[in-house]
Amino acid sequence: MIRLKRVRGTAALVAGALLAPAAGLAAIPVAGDSTTWVILNHGRPAGDLVVVRNGDSLVVRYIFVDRNRGTRLETRYRLAPNGDVLGGESRPIGADGRAGDPSERFEVKGDSARWTTFGGRGRGGAGGAGGGGRGGAPGTTIVRIEQGGYVSLRGGGTPWEQAMLARFLLRQPGKSAKILPGGATARLEIVADTTVTTSRGRQRVRLAMISSANPNAPNGIWLDDRDALFATGAAWFITVRPGAERALPALRAAEIRYRNARAEALARRLTTPVNGALVIRNGDLFDSERGIVAPRTTIVVRGDRIVAVGPADSVPVPAGATVIDALGKTVVPGLWEMHTHVQVTSQSSGSVSQLAQGITTARDVAADLDVAVSQRDRERAGRLASPRMILAGFIEGPERWAGPSEVLVSTETEARAWVARYDSLGYKQIKLYNLVHPDLVPTIAEEAHKRGMRLSGHVPRGLSVPAAVLLGFDEIQHAAFLFSTFYQDSLYVPTMRPYSAVATAVAPNVNVDGPEMSTLIALLRDHRTVIDGTFNIWIGGGGAAVGGGPSANLSKADSNYLRLIRRLYDGGVTLVAGTDNGAGTTYHRELALYEQAGIPAPQVLQIATIVAARVMQDDRDYGSIATGKVADLVIVNGKPHERVADLGKLETVIRAGRVYAVKDLTAALRAP
Repeated sequence: MIRLKRVRGTAALVAGALLAPAAGLAAIPVAGDSTTWVILNHGRPAGDLVVVRNGDSLVVRYIFVDRNRGTRLETRYRLAPNGDVLGGESRPIGADGRAGDPSERFEVKGDSARWTTFGGRGRGGAGGAGGGGRGGAPGTTIVRIEQGGYVSLRGGGTPWEQAMLARFLLRQPGKSAKILPGGATARLEIVADTTVTTSRGRQRVRLAMISSANPNAPNGIWLDDRDALFATGAAWFITVRPGAERALPALRAAEIRYRNARAEALARRLTTPVNGALVIRNGDLFDSERGIVAPRTTIVVRGDRIVAVGPADSVPVPAGATVIDALGKTVVPGLWEMHTHVQVTSQSSGSVSQLAQGITTARDVAADLDVAVSQRDRERAGRLASPRMILAGFIEGPERWAGPSEVLVSTETEARAWVARYDSLGYKQIKLYNLVHPDLVPTIAEEAHKRGMRLSGHVPRGLSVPAAVLLGFDEIQHAAFLFSTFYQDSLYVPTMRPYSAVATAVAPNVNVDGPEMSTLIALLRDHRTVIDGTFNIWIGGGGAAVGGGPSANLSKADSNYLRLIRRLYDGGVTLVAGTDNGAGTTYHRELALYEQAGIPAPQVLQIATIVAARVMQDDRDYGSIATGKVADLVIVNGKPHERVADLGKLETVIRAGRVYAVKDLTAALRAP
């Protein structure tokens, strides 16, 4: 039996059992056996984490509001009188506050543990929005518990459990252990040790970084002087001990210093040295301006610029140059990711992954200002292995369901001031979100356009797509809005639902070839409105990745989205390619969906390169391979102009003349 031994009046793990919460409970004087941490969305209360001990049971409730969705999770643990962990389970919490049926359960017996996962998510679902039984057959896993293994719920993941894992790892040889049932090895490193001021006085805290599958994207957790949860790391939503909120800026600064240094060291390791000029010789060059291939072409790069392009037998190779032989391969302009989100971990993880997909420019459409500006500037200085960043400033309304941002506006004065600030920081675009009041849209559009900035976004509640376009939107994010615009009442009835859930519900019911859609497409074309459709989210998943849940008729929804791609393209509407994820892992799929919808492969590559550059008015320096332009290009051991799927055969990525081997980039993202 795996046991919890008493150490100085607290509970500690031995042999890997899930830790009882006594250490966390002892850290803050509270009434009874209940401890609460607050959850903040950029300083605003968003929910709480509550841990309750009652006899032989321990309950962790983790609830916070993230727009119309968020995490609503309860984990329960059963303990023997002597402290043994006998089992645990995870349950969704419904809108009524009651926990639903278990989604996962584990039991410890002797030297083994059994996990059962259930087919459904239980009453209330992941977001607690209603119905749904278990559905599907349970799955069972039995694993022998070895010395030093750590037993956990696969679907758990509350900050309390992260802190307990940190406490356990601190006491293991090498500060590492296998996490069961998956078997991945988790490693811990203490990267900061400081003292901060709280409402209860000075408190010593340490920043623990825990890594497993991706060593360059560790999770950060702050522990107090008894190794109990103090606060989570820098993120959109932060869990923190009540009274310690004033310490968060100092904690954020310490974590960012560590992550910045780590990312810059990684970039130095990943950059392939280049001596003299860089020459890519004998490759078949995809001419994105004309949508054709120029065979056997040589490209010469000096510094960050292309200085010569032409037939291989007519362009001389400079003496002492570094030469890449691309014979039989295709050289394509660097790809553009037009919908990403930068986080504090991006510079050493997500952005490295984006480079590995061939993405050399990425447009961020919602990130914390300090993180986004820092990554943009340090990448351009050559200090990060990252795509070039283009920034769109996020603006939201001030309601309870506001998105994850500090930028909430309710007056024209506030709106103009934020547009001006974004402009002063070099942002090229403004992105509006769900709760911006419709009356403010004309003001924001006027201010942005006056400053030469684009305006895009979600369609705020109360507006339709045509109204947004007529009020000044240059671009719509997410094709889902092109469906939900025909069902405005469904945004509010029966409950205020997230746009993703609305789109999931209505997508199968839209007549994509009907006169209403034809009129909408004509309006988009006539106003030169760009569509950043993020089709990879909706096709095949019904928006589940962004809280939409599965569609009742997924095949019909998929068919409608694919047909919509073709109708937009044939109707003369400009499309740009984006994923809505921070690692670009679905970028090739986004492009493949365009091809599947009937857009020829050369035109898909144009969408991914020169079209995006023109949209952002960057085509003078980017978007094609030509003399004088910035050396952003990729080398593919295939023919993506014939089969978009060949982008999966990327070998080399060059960003501003810096050379990266794709195998090195992908290796950096895997655990050793």
